[in-house]
Amino acid sequence: MGNWKHEHLSQEFVRYIDQGVVELSKRLHEEPALRSQLESVIQEQLSRSQMEAHDIEQGLSILTGPHIAQAVVASLRLLDTHEEIEELLEAGYDEQAVHFLRYLVARYGPVFKAFRRRVHYPLGWHKCSFAVTKPEYGGPYLNMKVLRNDDTPLVLEDDTESMVRLINLMLGALELVKDHDSLAEETLTEFAERTQKLINSAIERTMGGTNGTEH
Repeated sequence: MGNWKHEHLSQEFVRYIDQGVVELSKRLHEEPALRSQLESVIQEQLSRSQMEAHDIEQGLSILTGPHIAQAVVASLRLLDTHEEIEELLEAGYDEQAVHFLRYLVARYGPVFKAFRRRVHYPLGWHKCSFAVTKPEYGGPYLNMKVLRNDDTPLVLEDDTESMVRLINLMLGALELVKDHDSLAEETLTEFAERTQKLINSAIERTMGGTNGTEH
């Protein structure tokens, strides 16, 4: 594999799936029926109400051996984008094997990830939407709907000031956790830019309102 110089996939991940992808390539050429057999095992495991990653890997291991099983499960768990899979092709892996992994990830990856979230982190969230409502009296209200991993909806609706206070309280809680290493730099940068924009807009409105009163 040499020195890994690609942008989207880590060298550790590729090393982890390397032997499995090589074996998958060989088996697909020798056993065309393996494609449908692999898919049937994944479908069966995903049809269960309480699904663990280990269940799929165990089933696939019986069918193909451990290396192919861990390559398939790792791909379902960790591959998210077209660019990531393209890098496997650029690294020289067999086109048929990579295209089959692409198909499995596209068809079963999102469902697999959703099941894992639901089982392991039911109180986490995976979807959030916003809407602005304008009552007959008073200012605009922000309606926020958060969908938990167990598909329970949580709905909040309040004025802008209350929502900002809620964000401030959440920031205080995050400071207590002190889990700074898990925070992505791009997320923090985006947060800082949006916060500064909100502050600037509020200051401009306040100063504008004051000047208007004086005149």
